[in-house]
Amino acid sequence: MSKEITPISPEGLEVANAYLQLGSIDLVCQSMGIERYKVVELMGKRETKKYIDTVYYDLGYRNRNNIAALLDEMIASKLVEAQESEIYSSKDLADLMMMAHKMRMDEIKIGLEAEKVAGTNIRNQTNVQINDGGGGKFDGTNYGKLLENLVNGDKK
Repeated sequence: MSKEITPISPEGLEVANAYLQLGSIDLVCQSMGIERYKVVELMGKRETKKYIDTVYYDLGYRNRNNIAALLDEMIASKLVEAQESEIYSSKDLADLMMMAHKMRMDEIKIGLEAEKVAGTNIRNQTNVQINDGGGGKFDGTNYGKLLENLVNGDKK
């Protein structure tokens, strides 16, 4: 299972778990007695989506590790069968190998996309703009006049 902790609100957790059990937003609404817009809102949050994806892909039969182990077992079985019978179709074995390779490449691609998204997750950003008027050392604004007086000294 993923070692990364996904922060999620208690409401989002309840809705996500109900969705994982029932498989339908309408059934979640009926079983929990919550209006559809609220369930959709909670399901649309990034944290809830990440929690559902984590549970869906890291647990149960669809766990990528279980699928990979099963595929490895099938490949090993085909190799044993081929060695014992000395008559086999290389297409079956090639198809299994291509499937294993495609699954691995898809997993790598998803991981890279997740890292890219995680790296650009800026929560707070402060931008500063400095307008200097573009003309000469000090512009004609009050701020420019103040700076000119501070730098050159007050000549009055």
